[in-house]
Amino acid sequence: MKILLLFSHSWRGGRSGGAETHALQLMDGLSRRGHEVFFVASGDKSELGALPPGVKAEYRLPFQSLNPLDKLSVYRQLAEIVRRHGIEIVHAHHRTGGYYAEALCRRCGVPYVLTVHDIWHRAPMKSMHGRIFRNLIAVSGFIKRGLVERFGIPEGRIQVIHNGVDPELIERASDAAAAAFRRVFEIGDEVVFSLIARVTRSKGHYDFVEALRRLPRALNCRFLIVGEGDDREKLEELVLYYGLQDRVVFCGFQGNIPAVMRASDVIVLPSHREPFAITVLEAMFSRRPLLVSNSGGTPEAVTNDREGIVFPTRDVEALARGIELLSGDEALRRRLGEQAYRTAHSRFLLADMISATEKRYMEIAALQRSQTRLL
Repeated sequence: MKILLLFSHSWRGGRSGGAETHALQLMDGLSRRGHEVFFVASGDKSELGALPPGVKAEYRLPFQSLNPLDKLSVYRQLAEIVRRHGIEIVHAHHRTGGYYAEALCRRCGVPYVLTVHDIWHRAPMKSMHGRIFRNLIAVSGFIKRGLVERFGIPEGRIQVIHNGVDPELIERASDAAAAAFRRVFEIGDEVVFSLIARVTRSKGHYDFVEALRRLPRALNCRFLIVGEGDDREKLEELVLYYGLQDRVVFCGFQGNIPAVMRASDVIVLPSHREPFAITVLEAMFSRRPLLVSNSGGTPEAVTNDREGIVFPTRDVEALARGIELLSGDEALRRRLGEQAYRTAHSRFLLADMISATEKRYMEIAALQRSQTRLL
């Protein structure tokens, strides 16, 4: 099948969050199954001219431009890409890409599906979305409920396909790589709690630091903040203000997340709004217990006292209690981590996600053909 993947946000090759990781995994996995994948995104071309894995051709268009002439130009160029490569289905990611996919469907007859990675909380003319988009994939039941309740999209148009992870990419992380990571950041025998996410208020970083203030100084722990973001400088100032600089380590962007997971004892994600985090799944495949808020789609993967500890969103006291409990109970950490690993293998394999997406393509394409014949 010839597939055109539209990514209408700026593309940074996997460095901007779960949606990019999802798209990269999907393109690579589909190509391995014999499909031809063509890729269009906003932003600059991939570094050094290298194509993303599995992609036959890559294009960049100004999806984010507000100029009406640019929008018309983008549509015309997409229509030409569809014609030139004989595209059989368009897979759009994000709402703007969905608009172009709908236009291509109406004018060129090419079917499409739109994956929703987060609720469109700032979307204009919200009531219209239910009438515009035909086929949607939500990466969590939480997102599907939001699309139905807030945008009036009929449930039958939305299929939930959870994110997935290739366990080989996680399990191949070596003890040597984990040890090297710990040496770089001068981590000894402490229990390591890692928050791996874009550094921003919505990911709960400030709650994390506030919780650390409440912990006994005697706890033998280090707390890693892995990732970059607009709030990093402010957060570093807060850590200094509270005198926590000897316990909190800012690790910046790390390309080898499996090694970071292996070097950690507990993965923390105190998000205020979390559609469905791939980081959570990566932790589960790493056999690491989770300490997470009950925000968004996270409870669809993590059950309290099963794969980890789940606490109420924004509850700093509960977060602090979870840290203290897990830091002092190695047996509990091991039990939760082993169950997380079993759950991940039974429910969140990347191969299953790709198979479900592939099946959805076939269903949509078949429906389009039947409707065309009726006309």
